[in-house]
Amino acid sequence: NEQAAIGSFFQHIDETIALSRRKHEKTKTLKNAFLSKMFPQTGKNQPEIRLKGFSGDWVKKMLVDEVDFFTGLTYSPSDVTDKAGTLVLRSSNVQGGDISLKDNVYVSSEVVNSQNVEPGDVIVVVRNGSRNLIGKHAMIKEPMANTVIGAFMTGIRAPTPSFLNALLDTQQFSDEISKNLGATINQITGGMFKSMEFYFPQAEEQIAIGQSFKKIDDTLALQAKQLKTLESFKKALLAKMFV
Repeated sequence: NEQAAIGSFFQHIDETIALSRRKHEKTKTLKNAFLSKMFPQTGKNQPEIRLKGFSGDWVKKMLVDEVDFFTGLTYSPSDVTDKAGTLVLRSSNVQGGDISLKDNVYVSSEVVNSQNVEPGDVIVVVRNGSRNLIGKHAMIKEPMANTVIGAFMTGIRAPTPSFLNALLDTQQFSDEISKNLGATINQITGGMFKSMEFYFPQAEEQIAIGQSFKKIDDTLALQAKQLKTLESFKKALLAKMFV
């Protein structure tokens, strides 16, 4: 009888976890669909779907003319210190389109000669041993004192950061990365960024699109947090309910 009760209890937890995971995957699929419809496809100067009140052609522009770039900090192992130092955001701190603060590295503040990150900055992985991680990015959502990016990252500041963050989620950005990567070197150089071109709408439409995708991203972050909480809850119960 106790086996049956325990089995039924964990079955309910597993079903809840599965439902939470399906919701999360459905939201990611929805986001990808909107990205493909709300940004112009190759050869087009208008998206397939427009938010209410906007019309007209988007204009093709060089990315470097629309944003500002800043570089990351180069440091040596001897510069690494405890949490009293400056936090250096690296590729491992970019998880699921968000900032994760679980695999942190701190360096002595005396060696820091790069800019502190600011809310709205979009940080991009530009060099990594894994090609699939090139272009991974996340937006800084709140003030982070004594925090810089590492040398294998690039920071981007834009007048409409949420729009830029969504733009970097599009297939168009992935295509720009693919055509610029070398056969063996997995990195996006400053020159590669300078050669990238994208279609941009007027500022008001950029803001509206950015806000729309920010809502989706916030939903994804909440769903991911809920899923992780459920999985941790199950793991804790397994440890307590079995000898």
